[in-house]
Amino acid sequence: MDRDAERTAFAWACSYLGYKAGAKWLAYLSATATGFLYVCLLVLLGLFADLMVHRGQLPSYRELSPADKERLQDYWDAEAVRTQRVSRWEEWLKAKWSALDPAAQTAIWIQTADALLPSGKPLSTTLGELSDEERKTVEQNWDRFRQERHTAWLEELGKPWSELSSELHERAWVEYMHEALEKRISPEVAEVVQTAALQETQHGVLSLVVRSDLQGRLQTGLLGWLARWNTWMWRDTSQNLIVSPYLIGLFVLALVVVLVRAAFKLLMYAMAAQAATEATTRLRRAVYHHSFRLGTLAIRALGPSEAVTIFTRHVEAVHDALFARLTVMYREPFKFILLLLFALVVDPFLALACVLCALLVWMLGGQVTVYFRRQGQEATNRASERLTLIRESLMMMRLVKCYMMELFNQRRVERQLSKYAEAQMKSYRGAAIARMVLILLGSIAALVLLYAAGVIVLWGKVGVASLLAMATGLISLYSPLQNWLAHRKKMRRGREAAVQIHRFLERKSEVSQVVGAEFLPGIDNRIEFDNVTLREPGSGRVLLQNVTLTIPAGKKVGLVGADDLEKHAFIYLIPRLLDPTSGEIRIDEHNLRWVTLDSLRDKIGTVLLHNLVFHDTVANNIGCGAESYSLQQIVEAAKIARAHQFILKLPKGYETVIGELGHSLNAAEQYRIALARAILRDPALMIIEELDNLDEEVKPLIDDALARFLPGRTVIFLPHRVSTIRSCDKLFLLHKGRVEAAGQHKELLSQSPLYKHLHYMEFNEMTEQV
Repeated sequence: MDRDAERTAFAWACSYLGYKAGAKWLAYLSATATGFLYVCLLVLLGLFADLMVHRGQLPSYRELSPADKERLQDYWDAEAVRTQRVSRWEEWLKAKWSALDPAAQTAIWIQTADALLPSGKPLSTTLGELSDEERKTVEQNWDRFRQERHTAWLEELGKPWSELSSELHERAWVEYMHEALEKRISPEVAEVVQTAALQETQHGVLSLVVRSDLQGRLQTGLLGWLARWNTWMWRDTSQNLIVSPYLIGLFVLALVVVLVRAAFKLLMYAMAAQAATEATTRLRRAVYHHSFRLGTLAIRALGPSEAVTIFTRHVEAVHDALFARLTVMYREPFKFILLLLFALVVDPFLALACVLCALLVWMLGGQVTVYFRRQGQEATNRASERLTLIRESLMMMRLVKCYMMELFNQRRVERQLSKYAEAQMKSYRGAAIARMVLILLGSIAALVLLYAAGVIVLWGKVGVASLLAMATGLISLYSPLQNWLAHRKKMRRGREAAVQIHRFLERKSEVSQVVGAEFLPGIDNRIEFDNVTLREPGSGRVLLQNVTLTIPAGKKVGLVGADDLEKHAFIYLIPRLLDPTSGEIRIDEHNLRWVTLDSLRDKIGTVLLHNLVFHDTVANNIGCGAESYSLQQIVEAAKIARAHQFILKLPKGYETVIGELGHSLNAAEQYRIALARAILRDPALMIIEELDNLDEEVKPLIDDALARFLPGRTVIFLPHRVSTIRSCDKLFLLHKGRVEAAGQHKELLSQSPLYKHLHYMEFNEMTEQV
């Protein structure tokens, strides 16, 4: 099928989602939110894992990995940073203590606490915890310090990292943490950095912020923003992890995210179902209305019609595709991209390595597995062929015994069994090798990645917590990819179905009412077929060819012939269920194409075997739900049709609901209800298709009903009883689309060999004497 046609047709079907635009966009929004919240859960998992590994403690310089120490050294030795550091200290050393802002006082306190307060006060004490006397001492010592050690201190700050003492290494690290927290969060948060308290106090997310800033990770800005607005993420917990605000906050936040994600997922499915159902309901409504403008339904009503297939299977396929588009086909790619970005943010190198390994395994393993699976499938086909031959050998036992072929046949069976076993082994071997190759390549790739991850973790390029979060994210990539690929089948079926629906609805109407059509007053003289030809809509098969005949008003005629489709086509032309390909049909000189459909069909009553009853009450089956008919009129029509007695015996009488397709009634009861439906309308023309194989006690009832109602009306029979054939004023024999013969029953028996043959084949009666 043409891909462009599929895309165009499916886009047309998707346009029906616009009737519920709010539901459609809510479904898209909810799908986006579910993917985003899933990544949020992975972020919370990473924060939780980091808390478990590092316990929220700010690391000392000795605890830094070799890679982190190199980063700190590079930072210290950077010319721009060194110039800025010296410049800042020069500015501070020129100012008195009281002129410095709190952030500067804190930074100075971290670097020179031993010189400013040489009384042995621990560095873990912040400036706010000093007494008034101690603060005065700090202020006095600062004035002395900046005068005595001005030049020496600036020279020390400007030295390269390799020339600093181990004590200054530690203090440089503390200053870096202070600067990082001040820059990423706030100066107030930076005051928590205290050398002696690094291993004594839990600082929640601050530990991760400092390490991420040192390692230059992309998530540092986001972590700083979160910590700035959520103080519970870094507040001191005083070693009590059970009531840790950070741990409790992560738990509560994860619980909230799970609940909100579930709510968004429920909203997504509800809104997608609402939008898709509304779209397919409108499509079904369009198919229903359009089917009445086509003649194909009338011709093929006895079997599964194209419209029924369109209405059910094709529209349902479009519904599934629209629902998948609003949910899976939009959500999963978005979720896949977010998960991939999450992994790249945690560690780009390792994430890319994992993705490339997965692609390599998929490409190489896929090609190998396709080859071996193809070999296995061919072997399976050969095994099936051998099994068929073995079955043949078992079925020829009589031949073997009659011709004493036991040894020959046994050798044949042994050869067939051997080849069957060989084919089965190849089939199993191909499937096993394909599976083994895929697992082997995947295992090797996993081992290589684990080794690389181990090296990276040991070197300190990435932490264990980050690795755990990234691994979870990468593993989670499989789910959206699998769902997306699985639902591509639904999308493909939906696109193909959309093409069929679009073509059906674009088909031109075969029966229509012209502008200015006249009212048909009645059927007073005759019905005329003038050189009528009819080709079956869709197939082009000729059903009627140059049919010319006249049916006088008030007469009973019968249509006989071997092809039921030709006879039904003839009677469908009269109420204009379809129009002739050429020729004219007239009632009292009125061309049927130029009269209103309502006035035409109001004059015609039909009793056709494939449309006897429908699933509704008996009263609605007779009155067709028309409010113009009273219950009394419905009962009178049922009495004439000899249906009143059995209707009263039903559980609720005329309010009894007839089962689907009339399964609660037998054929004769359904037929009499259909007859009552036609009688109620008092038509001028009756088209009646007879039941065959009627019970003997039912035949008199139907004959009596027809005898009471039909006199004075024009009647066209599709007869299945000899008595009806004999009662017709004239019979028309249809054969290969033409009127082969016409006349009364006895005349046709004597004059038409074809009619004589058909009569004998249907009724098993010998030739009657004329």
